[in-house]
Amino acid sequence: MTEQQRELLARYEEQLRTMLIERLTKDGWLEGQMLTVEELNDKWHAAAPSYMADAVPEVAKYPLVAIAWAMYEGMGAAVLWDKEWSRYENVEDIHKMFTEPRGFDCMDEYITEVLLCHPLESEEATKVENMIRTMAETAQMLIRKEGIEAQSVMAFHLFARTTKVMFELGVSVSLKRMGYKYVKVNAEVVN
Repeated sequence: MTEQQRELLARYEEQLRTMLIERLTKDGWLEGQMLTVEELNDKWHAAAPSYMADAVPEVAKYPLVAIAWAMYEGMGAAVLWDKEWSRYENVEDIHKMFTEPRGFDCMDEYITEVLLCHPLESEEATKVENMIRTMAETAQMLIRKEGIEAQSVMAFHLFARTTKVMFELGVSVSLKRMGYKYVKVNAEVVN
């Protein structure tokens, strides 16, 4: 990969992250920034190959699913981190854990019902689904704006960066919904 390609990917990722955070903030899902948990970012890094193995074949027919399911996965991971992380911190591939009960196609339903505790036909489940769809549509639009040749190596890297951001945003949205927030602390140094 050339330096120019690396720069394009970094610029794209930052632009996507900024755009989606702004939209999520405008819609009340975030407060102007992402909430991050390094352990969960590490889990995504470990699970990304199996996520990509399931998602890439879906890109041609169901591109929004391939993008959106990463956000569901982030939301589910945040719930596990909050509730019983000691039980899940040693799971090597959280993606497989999320897909084993119902498969990749129904992972959104599993996370919505079991981890987020929203019945599928509930108003809350619909709000989450609509929010994630909007984020995936925005990401897809930004991917298309890049004008990268479909099914190329760069297209794969662009898709990988997109799913990483979607996962991180899923974590952030779940954490905010559970009451987490960054608080400015003034620390006085005492000598």
